[in-house]
Amino acid sequence: MKLSRLLSLTLILVLVSSLNIYAQLFEDFESGDKSFYGGASVTLSSGDWYFEESLLGNLSNDNFNGSQGVRMDRRDGVDTYIEMQFDKANGADEISFYMANYGSTSGNTILVQYSTDGGSNWTSIGEPIEATSNDLEQVTLKVEVDGNIRFKLVQGGSERLNIDDLLITDFVQAQDEATLLVTSGVETLSDDGSITFPKTLVGTNRTETLTIKNVGNTDLSISSVATTGLGFSVTDLTDSTLAFNESTSVTLTYEPIASGEAQGTFVVSSNATNVAEFNLTLSGEAFEDGDIIPIADARELPLGTRVSVTGRVTVANEFGGPLYMQDATAGIAVFWSDLHAAAEIGDSISVTGPLNVFKPIAGADSDFLLQISATDTDNNILFEVFDVEKREVTPKPVTLAQVNAGTLEAQLVQIANATIDHSGVFQANTNYTISDNTGDAELRIDNNTNLVNVSAPVQATNVVGVVGKFAGINQLLPRFTEDLDVEEVTFPGDSISKDQTFDIVTWNVEWFGDAGNGPEDDSLQFENVKEVITTLDADVYALQEIANTELFADLDDALTDYRSIIATFSQTQKTAFLYKSSTVQMRAQGLITSGMNSSDWANGRFPLMFRFNATINGEVRDIYAYNIHAKAFGEDTDYSQRVNASIQLKTYLDDNRADDNVIILGDFNDEMLASTYNSEPSPYKNFQDDPEYTVVTKSLEEAGYTSYSSYSMIDHIIFTSELSDEHYAGTQRVENPFYIGSYLSQTSDHFPVWTRFVFGEITANENDNEIAQTFKLHQNYPNPFNPSTVINYELSQSTNVVLEVFDIAGRKISTLVNAKQSAGKQSVTFNAGNLSSGVYIYRLHAGGQILTKKMMLIK
Repeated sequence: MKLSRLLSLTLILVLVSSLNIYAQLFEDFESGDKSFYGGASVTLSSGDWYFEESLLGNLSNDNFNGSQGVRMDRRDGVDTYIEMQFDKANGADEISFYMANYGSTSGNTILVQYSTDGGSNWTSIGEPIEATSNDLEQVTLKVEVDGNIRFKLVQGGSERLNIDDLLITDFVQAQDEATLLVTSGVETLSDDGSITFPKTLVGTNRTETLTIKNVGNTDLSISSVATTGLGFSVTDLTDSTLAFNESTSVTLTYEPIASGEAQGTFVVSSNATNVAEFNLTLSGEAFEDGDIIPIADARELPLGTRVSVTGRVTVANEFGGPLYMQDATAGIAVFWSDLHAAAEIGDSISVTGPLNVFKPIAGADSDFLLQISATDTDNNILFEVFDVEKREVTPKPVTLAQVNAGTLEAQLVQIANATIDHSGVFQANTNYTISDNTGDAELRIDNNTNLVNVSAPVQATNVVGVVGKFAGINQLLPRFTEDLDVEEVTFPGDSISKDQTFDIVTWNVEWFGDAGNGPEDDSLQFENVKEVITTLDADVYALQEIANTELFADLDDALTDYRSIIATFSQTQKTAFLYKSSTVQMRAQGLITSGMNSSDWANGRFPLMFRFNATINGEVRDIYAYNIHAKAFGEDTDYSQRVNASIQLKTYLDDNRADDNVIILGDFNDEMLASTYNSEPSPYKNFQDDPEYTVVTKSLEEAGYTSYSSYSMIDHIIFTSELSDEHYAGTQRVENPFYIGSYLSQTSDHFPVWTRFVFGEITANENDNEIAQTFKLHQNYPNPFNPSTVINYELSQSTNVVLEVFDIAGRKISTLVNAKQSAGKQSVTFNAGNLSSGVYIYRLHAGGQILTKKMMLIK
């Protein structure tokens, strides 16, 4: 709660009894949701408020405690205010709130008004108050009005202003004689109550500020404040005589000098008629550095405190850090790479180190994941993995309402009969809405898990995960496919060495080298792009949005195995090719302008042609590759330009490259199933309708993949029928660059899209210690066929065999064989009675080799 931060509470109060005579209204603006200016009602924890030209924001220029605060906007000179739509009972003694200028603005003011007739009439409290800082500062105003009351905060000035943490104290009815009132934060303490300090590390301390107030007409004279008990102390009074409604503060301190439990008292002696001697019982417990304590106790300690805990591992390195562990009391995260690598799920471990939070953006510490990790002053993390039998923690059955309550952080839980509001595949580092019968919560797919690219379950399912926290939002993080009861995605040929296939990639690298429009760190983007290229190890890359040609030349120099060509058009966002010189020999390159209308190609961003010989497994193919970056944006004119450009390109290819090996790839800036503009027909429907072309990445779009961040599948690869037999069916994919933690913010807003081709026969990878075996795949007979055909093949020795059938888009239709077979001639019948006419591909995978052929079904 931000309330505890506001009032500097650093301990949990355990009260024997409470005098609820004086209540208070506190609004931290955390529970509401309003992301737009204009007028609307907002439901907050205190009740309904009306926001006029105001919203709840948490941008980097906003000033707020916790995860969000109020942002008011007077830039257009309109009326701007926030107003209670309910009455607070018991009147108001004081109103206080925090205010600050938004960003670097200045000259903003707030006028506080109140109403005692349900908002019909408003009375101003003093003059407008100017915000003098760009950091939050507290403002306190006397009100002293009894009965039902509501408040309005009206902005003045001509810029933007932040408001947060509003507190209204009850109207105080004066007693006849001196009357003592002691409060801690918003709680009223009673005589003979108690305060229990949380566990405290020896050598450190805990403090608690108490307010002593006189609510009587006669002056209150305090003769003394004192504590008893080892380790307890209190500050001196700053004012011992208090008139009506005046107050003074004292600070209690618990500073243990030895481990163990401690007891003491706090006493206020005065002339108060209600209690001449006010008593509180004090208690605390201390531990030494290195003492093992329950995780629940460790979680209550101040940040920076060194703690020692033990527990079982629930997440080891499945997220690439942090590790999660829990004992019988609670769970906690640990970020220490050596431990991530050493531990496994179910291990019993001990960890010693300082408490910290993972907080990469602005916000209160308590809004982020608590963990044991290195700090600026303490990087001494100690751990031990005990040599005992592994025992996995059983997930705790809970509801999403309990997850949202914030009491399960870092614990392994299970949600029964949960539904996930997503169809298609999961993207990396993306949040999805998950629901059960108690409400909604966030499900986060971490980019290191094998859940990336997995199809989301369409039915209600049991979901297991650990509870994380980011920017005040509790998140459920599944660890692997078993946690969602889904199947991991695998791609054929992943065990086949890259030097035995021809691999081609399209990738928009988001204003490469232009920090003003793309990622803000050019050098980091450079290194990340280089890492992606070397990791994929492809033969040809078609790149878009090369904004800095000099930096691209440096990239070419740094990638010693590659050569490059770049478009010569005048636009800042250029297209380019990188190609591996050991497998690809350039024959020609240049822009295709013949038959092309400049305005339809984004005012001159014509297709970049690259003709080359690709040599793989001793086989040479003459290939024409066309790199396109189509017109962007979602207006009618943009859509029309994409349609026209597609027609022009296909006409050119039909007229000039009818019998050639052709690959078209790039940022198409539109989808294949339907246009992103008004769901109109895809601009590339002309290619899809022609059987001479295969849009191999259309199947990815159908499965729910996105190449442009988490929005749409707009990066595609098309090839002509001359390459159909040689495409490695099913290898098309959207790359998940999990090896770069800040990929979307520091590398590109597009993911690479790639696929593989096979020229000739594949031999086994020597690194797999397999012996390459010769085998033959024969043409099916009859061909064309209806409805069945026979596929014959030959094996030189006994081996594992997989024979599969795919459609022309690469979708698997049938697995005919998946078993170990003996050497010799083999025969399989394929029945296509339930399929439609068209071209199908059958692929044989045996002994580390892969062969494919085409067959035609005609009905």
